[in-house]
Amino acid sequence: MRAHFHMPEGVYLLSHSVGCLPRGSEAAVAEAFYQPWSEAGGDAWPAWLGAVTGFREAVARLIGARVDQVCPQTNVSGAVAKIIHALPERAGRDVILLSEEDFPSIGFVASAAAARGYRTRFLPRGAEVEDAARWAAEMAAGDVQVALVTHAFSNRSARLPVDAITRAARREGVFTIVDAVQTLGVVPVDVAEWAADFVVGSSVKFLCGGPGAAFLWVADPALAATDPIDVGWFSHANPFAFDIHDFRAAGDASRFWGGTPSVLPFAQGAYSIGRILDIGVETIHAHNQGLIQRLHDALPGRIHSARERRGNAVLVAVDDAAATLAKLREACLFVDAREGCIRLSPHIYNSADDIDRLVAAI
Repeated sequence: MRAHFHMPEGVYLLSHSVGCLPRGSEAAVAEAFYQPWSEAGGDAWPAWLGAVTGFREAVARLIGARVDQVCPQTNVSGAVAKIIHALPERAGRDVILLSEEDFPSIGFVASAAAARGYRTRFLPRGAEVEDAARWAAEMAAGDVQVALVTHAFSNRSARLPVDAITRAARREGVFTIVDAVQTLGVVPVDVAEWAADFVVGSSVKFLCGGPGAAFLWVADPALAATDPIDVGWFSHANPFAFDIHDFRAAGDASRFWGGTPSVLPFAQGAYSIGRILDIGVETIHAHNQGLIQRLHDALPGRIHSARERRGNAVLVAVDDAAATLAKLREACLFVDAREGCIRLSPHIYNSADDIDRLVAAI
């Protein structure tokens, strides 16, 4: 597997940050983006839009969705903002429910929604946030408009019971947005198994697609209930109608798209997701979990991340995280530091020897 990716020298265990570039990417992007531009100039748009459609198709395969339910986005923060401000006003429902362990960018978006009268309510760090009953109790108050549910936290890597939380939300009439950034490509995701209204994700991490190619998925009932305000000509039912007095929202998830889209990131994203699907997410998941278990076995008492319902990463306690990180980098062992620990995540291109080399160095 290592031979199928461009990788730095040493042991690379930072796929929770940026996945390694699949070989063949340069040729695939050149064919999808540069070649139409060089050959057709302004007439490259049909080929370019075909490349973006290829990204939507790849995402749909990845999460078990229909293509028309997937909308390309530049990043997850923008996607969440678009969703929150597209929700219908409902008397008494002004709370955005989320967790203190969510990726900070999501919290920033939620807090900024105060300008439209929203309040944020945070579930505390720790075991409570992993309990679907705690989420249900918060939503039973009747004042929650939307719950932001992270599939697996970026630091502690605990994986939440998304199915139970989203079903509880649906019973209480609460919209749900599931952040699957840290699990896509390494934990199987099937939106049919959840009762979510929206799922957001990015190709930058285990999907190995780089930045700029994110997406949102919207369930049919949620699509019918939402009215995006951040629109552009690609949100139009017919983007090429060109009538400034006649905006008609697209009848599918494209209504969340906006203005002129990027193309190159989606060409890269489509290729990379295709390579991950060729390998198989189930295969990657089994490999990732096996190497994580190897760490648990080798470093008993030092693992500060989730042990049971875990995502893709591991936190290893050390005496001095900054000093340890510096020494590991000198030895070409690529990890990072969070919460006073060393953080790492094995992908399909990592081996048992990689893990053993890291353990010995620690």
